[in-house]
Amino acid sequence: MSQSTPIHIAVLDLYDGSANMGMDCIRDILEDWSKKHSLEIKTTVFDVRVKNELPEDGFDVYISSGGPGSPIDTEAHAWDIAYCNWLERMHAIKKPVLLICHSFQLACRHFNIGKVGLRKSKQLGILPIHPTTSHTIFEQLPDPFFAMESRLYQITEPNDEKIELIGATIIALEKIRPQLPYERALMGVAFSDTMIGVQFHPEATQERLIHYFNTDSIKTTVVNDFSEDKWNQIMQSLEDDSKIKHTCSQFIPNFLQQMLQV
Repeated sequence: MSQSTPIHIAVLDLYDGSANMGMDCIRDILEDWSKKHSLEIKTTVFDVRVKNELPEDGFDVYISSGGPGSPIDTEAHAWDIAYCNWLERMHAIKKPVLLICHSFQLACRHFNIGKVGLRKSKQLGILPIHPTTSHTIFEQLPDPFFAMESRLYQITEPNDEKIELIGATIIALEKIRPQLPYERALMGVAFSDTMIGVQFHPEATQERLIHYFNTDSIKTTVVNDFSEDKWNQIMQSLEDDSKIKHTCSQFIPNFLQQMLQV
């Protein structure tokens, strides 16, 4: 791609009209990346769930966000059907797509990568992610690396036959928990060479997360739902630059570099 040509990026908003910082974080990362590489980017946002908007094929890169709610209960909704048809087309024509959290769950359900179901309890925190392959998206990231997780659902029981059929690869698993008799959930899948999905939030920036968890209402919610120790653990992890800040500075930039070759 010529550096004189603007890079057109489609950002798919799956937050269903709810207040969120995920979209702001994506914008922050894209803006920072474009400045560091002296590249012009043009970003267009599509409201998938409220307005049933989906991008055409002409974008250079597509980033599909996280979002609230069940990835199972919307299967018959018009936006969900349209989104899965879009996923199918993107996969077929090999467009660069990054799927985050809720988008990843929908893709795993659509492509029948594994079982999509509820966790025993909600997962929240800055937690280790274990790569299972030396994929280029993990360049300059340690094993394990740390990322923000906020999820009620998970992907387990990988469907090896379907994974092989579509040419997918499991690229990351959740933290190791030898004390618990549960299967480790899938945290990353390369559905193809150009479509990558992750269960965690690589877009979550240190600055925005620190502000978010310091908000009185959010702190109260975390303490009530978990404990004050959990809130303290999250804040300590956020203040460690080798964790969330490092992941945020590498993961999505790696994806952009890999897909655009700029």
